[in-house]
Amino acid sequence: MESVFQFLFKYRLFLFQKGHLTFESSLSPWSMLLLGLGVVSYSTFLYFSPSVSKAQRTLRRGILVTARVLIFLLILFALLRPALHVSTLLPRQHMAVLLIDNSKSMSIPDAGVQTRIDAVKHLLDTSQSSFLPDLEKRFRIQLCTFSRGAKKLDSLEGLQAEGTGTSLEAALEDILREFESFPLAGLIILTDGADNLSKNLQPVLGRYQAHNIPIHVVAVGEPEIKKDIEVMQASAPQKILPGSITTATVSLKNHGYSGENVVLEVREEGKLVHSKAVTLARNNEAQTVEINIAPKGKGLKSYTVSVPPQANETLILNNSQNLVINVEDTKPKILYLEGTPRWEFKFIREALQPDKNIQLMSLLRTSGNKFYRQGVESEGNLAAGFPVSKEELFQYKGLILGSVEASFFSSEQLKMVSDFVSERGGGFLMLGGKHSFDEGKYANTPIADLLPVVLGQRESGKSFVTEPVRFRLTPYGRTHLVTRLSLDENENEKRWNSLPLLGEFNWISAAKPGAIVLASGYETKGNVILLAAHRYGRGRAMAFTAANSWLWQMEMPHTDDSHEIFWRQTLRWLVGSAPDPVELEFDRGVVGADEPLHLSVEVNDDSFHKVNDAEVMTAITSPNGKTTDLPLRWIVKKDGGYSGEFKPADQGTYRVHVRAVRQDKEVGKTEGFFLVTDNHLEFYNAGQNKDLLRRITSETGGRYTTLAGAGNLPEEMTYTNRPNSLPQLLPLWDMPVVFMSLCLLLLLEWAGRRKQGLA
Repeated sequence: MESVFQFLFKYRLFLFQKGHLTFESSLSPWSMLLLGLGVVSYSTFLYFSPSVSKAQRTLRRGILVTARVLIFLLILFALLRPALHVSTLLPRQHMAVLLIDNSKSMSIPDAGVQTRIDAVKHLLDTSQSSFLPDLEKRFRIQLCTFSRGAKKLDSLEGLQAEGTGTSLEAALEDILREFESFPLAGLIILTDGADNLSKNLQPVLGRYQAHNIPIHVVAVGEPEIKKDIEVMQASAPQKILPGSITTATVSLKNHGYSGENVVLEVREEGKLVHSKAVTLARNNEAQTVEINIAPKGKGLKSYTVSVPPQANETLILNNSQNLVINVEDTKPKILYLEGTPRWEFKFIREALQPDKNIQLMSLLRTSGNKFYRQGVESEGNLAAGFPVSKEELFQYKGLILGSVEASFFSSEQLKMVSDFVSERGGGFLMLGGKHSFDEGKYANTPIADLLPVVLGQRESGKSFVTEPVRFRLTPYGRTHLVTRLSLDENENEKRWNSLPLLGEFNWISAAKPGAIVLASGYETKGNVILLAAHRYGRGRAMAFTAANSWLWQMEMPHTDDSHEIFWRQTLRWLVGSAPDPVELEFDRGVVGADEPLHLSVEVNDDSFHKVNDAEVMTAITSPNGKTTDLPLRWIVKKDGGYSGEFKPADQGTYRVHVRAVRQDKEVGKTEGFFLVTDNHLEFYNAGQNKDLLRRITSETGGRYTTLAGAGNLPEEMTYTNRPNSLPQLLPLWDMPVVFMSLCLLLLLEWAGRRKQGLA
């Protein structure tokens, strides 16, 4: 198409875009205008003579007059001697920098033929391409490479695709810093645009625009890998309790395998521990898959989540992701308040007694304000009954309310329970019973707000039902951690279906928006919710409306442990997201060597009020035993937040110990782990990032082209407007399109005249 344009208009399109039109004729515009008006008037008089018929006048008005006028205008255009005014650079007076991407994504063989870096070498090889010689005729050349940053390249022989990450932001900053004082005609980037480390390109692009330095892009690689499955991300809770089941969330994307079935595998140190069949979504559509993991033992566990290589797959290094889970041997405290002695209380305590990682402290009201305490840490612990201060309540991570009426609590205590979930981030569970939910008159209390179910559907005295009902898992319940009696989904549902019916429950049939119903049941008056949960503020809240889950223990063989597993999983999930006063988080648990890791710490006091004046010190121990102290800075915009950045050098497991001190008193401490490995960052989203590359050129006044069109770039860069540029006039009067149009119009007029018998 461009060659056709050049044939018709004599010059390439980019010259018309860069230049502006001017006329070299010495004739005044007024004389040309008068001459034009005269020709138009004469033609009109000639063809609208009254001696011809009306039909002939109409034809001449539509064709002959117009043709004559256009012929005159073309001749007039040529007489005015039109020209393009452009600016050109003096040869070899300016510098051009070639910035070559040498990151690992450039080693990808597009269409299975030639790697991207080899295609670049072919373009720069003077024996096979005139690109570099043409550039050297016009500019002084400097070769540079970049991945995480830019550096000079002495010889093309040393060009290898070895960079472990790409930062166009850092590379452009380096070039601007190095060559800012040089007369730089432009920057040419040869890249696939797989920018995976830049934070914000806009400021550096603005500086190039301000310095009038255009960035030209020679794009390498196909926009889409034809046959590829990509495991984009794998995440799981950073820490769990020993013996827990957790869920890893995996993001997949595919090209060319839509609708096919693959197996998602989880391996620990190479050993397969779990797998799941997955049907792939449409091409280039991200899909999320959840897969359960049950770590064994304690300490840091490293897993690889992967899809085995498929037939004809171009890339296989992006088929896996690593994740780490810290199996933390701690004992979160849970407070269980029961309003009356009953079997449910007894069997829940017995189910949790073997669990060494749940510290269940219970208050059983025996009469009036007298309580039977179990599991307490000291003689004074809970001696006055239910806590009356945040400091006392917030030491727990979970709270269970059994069959106890709302009037038992003061209004301050009810509000404190709500704050326990929303502010402290604790887990809350209400059990079914004769004094729970609507029967306990909770409908207009702060606790009603935090529950995942809607109260007030039945009046008090009619909402507690004694009727058999089966505990049936919903689609959400089939995969949720709380209702996971077995890792195998079919076996899990089979076990639930084998459990006996429940005989007592609180009638509730509506869940709040955003809540998930895990189990329901059907009785004679409709479908009821038996188990539901949702997030409330920072914490979690759950409603278990049944009052006699102990039947799952008493009416099953003694070898069946479904009751114990359910309550262990329920309470572990309940406290799974509850933070400690000092909480450490990483932006990701697995990073590459020399890749910055962002650490953030939140510091709270005993009442979980944010602490902004603490001294937070972090000690990071590398795999070789070396410890690095990293002080964290307070984040001004976030109360209680402190952050820092660490760049690991060696591969392996790093241990991070955090200690917060305020006024020479320790506020709290915590620790975490992260893994440094070769994460193959360059092979994710590895297609040519065409949108980004076009944006770079458009914002800096450069040109986007592919390898096939790169040969035109040296000439185009010559026509640049700079203070020391030379003006040049390119004549347009002799463009082929002018003479071709003139001939066509003359032929058209002659044919029209001949048809009317005028020629």
